[in-house]
Amino acid sequence: MTKILLLSKNQTVESNLQTILERINAEFYCSSSLFYQAKDYPHVIQYFSLIIICDTISNVELAQYIQRIKDCGVPVFRMGSKRKIAETEFAWLDNEIDYWIESGDSDSEIIDKIARASFSAISNAQMKQEETFSDQSYSNFINRLSKRELQLLMCLYEANGKTVSRELLCKKMWEMEVSHARFSNLSAIAKRLKLKMLAAGIDTEGLGSSWGQGYFLQAPLITFLRNNDFDNYCKAMSSRPVATEVQVDN
Repeated sequence: MTKILLLSKNQTVESNLQTILERINAEFYCSSSLFYQAKDYPHVIQYFSLIIICDTISNVELAQYIQRIKDCGVPVFRMGSKRKIAETEFAWLDNEIDYWIESGDSDSEIIDKIARASFSAISNAQMKQEETFSDQSYSNFINRLSKRELQLLMCLYEANGKTVSRELLCKKMWEMEVSHARFSNLSAIAKRLKLKMLAAGIDTEGLGSSWGQGYFLQAPLITFLRNNDFDNYCKAMSSRPVATEVQVDN
């Protein structure tokens, strides 16, 4: 779903724009404070697929704050006239705006611009993640994993992006009846795995979770593992004889 941040001094979204956003089933949030506080809350702004700066915000203010917004790396739309701003001292702002929503634009034109921006944002994010993963030391990451952390990673990798329930993970990893204690152990293992991903410079978003349901791996992390021959590593580990456990391993 496309997530849109509307930056406006008026909390009431312009009716035609709201109708368009509802038609494309977009999730949108209207704020004025985030325009002025973009530098303090980049992680909030980066949650959104794109930003629309409404015409209730003046060019004077936009000139002052545009760079902070651009630094968040989210496509920026501006409601207004591209031609008119070109005739003013703020003509340089056109270089900072990715898309314009002008009064003469039809609904289909606006929808098309939003679709292009959303697709571009998703593609860029995936490319950035894959580039980041490719620079990591795979061996350092894998070799630091405990037995249980590696088991969890292997189970999720085999699921190829699908969510694996907590119950199934517990049965695979401990081969015992599911219990609240096992759920707690599983949660702790997932947290430790994320910490080791972070230490290796790997985006922890690669390990996702469905609240109260289970865990899954994101596509960029799966690609990273596959490119480093993780399939054969899993086969080699699976063929090893299993030692008898003397005590409960968390």
